[in-house]
Amino acid sequence: MLSKEQVTHFETFGFLVLRNVLSRDEVDIMIKESEEIFSELRQGKPFTAQEREAVQPFFERKPFLHSLLADDRIYSIGESILGSDFMLVVTEGNLHVGDTPWHAGEEARVLRTVKIGFYLEPLTINTGSLRVIPGTHKISSPDYFSILKTANKNSDFMPFGVSPKEIPSYPIQSDPGDLIVFTESVVHAAFGGRDGRHQHAINFCEYPKSEELIAFTKDWYSRTVNIFRPPISNINSDNARLRRMSEGWLQLGFEPVNI
Repeated sequence: MLSKEQVTHFETFGFLVLRNVLSRDEVDIMIKESEEIFSELRQGKPFTAQEREAVQPFFERKPFLHSLLADDRIYSIGESILGSDFMLVVTEGNLHVGDTPWHAGEEARVLRTVKIGFYLEPLTINTGSLRVIPGTHKISSPDYFSILKTANKNSDFMPFGVSPKEIPSYPIQSDPGDLIVFTESVVHAAFGGRDGRHQHAINFCEYPKSEELIAFTKDWYSRTVNIFRPPISNINSDNARLRRMSEGWLQLGFEPVNI
């Protein structure tokens, strides 16, 4: 479980860094299984680096990746921040191309979320490390950061009179095995990374209980293709944790996916 101080850090700044959670051997297995997934889905064709490759759901497709969902080191993060009835939103795998512009997920301001990011190569401020603007997940009026929340990729975009990469922020330099835990509603970006860099994530959220949150979640579900759709492999799993954080979506009438 996370400490009280770690949870407070996450809630205050919108992110938390956990160092050396996975071993080098585990990282190597993650890379191997991830490469297999991407290769299988592109039918053995090479990665062209013309555009980002993104897969959802992702972790459920290979044994070790799938096991991480119920691993104490991962599961306890969701439990500590969101409570014992937290839910799995979706897992994702990405091979990034180019910069990731400043953006933020506004839905995560309403339904509390946790994204656990796995970055499978050393990343610095100049080679694609995640950058966040701490505290921007908090609702403010007026919202001075709204200009940064729309993933603007225009080459002439100069928010606040400077280039996007010059925006004051906190660069989270990381090594393979580190976990970066953040909420999608914090303003974040990445610049300078190599094409084809691995960034994978497990996304949790609070279980919607009030009528307002249930209605909000159903509307969000209706506007998406992959999220809130529990994989059959989780619903039918022998692992009680996988079943628990997936079955709640069926109770809301959400369709499962055959993965």
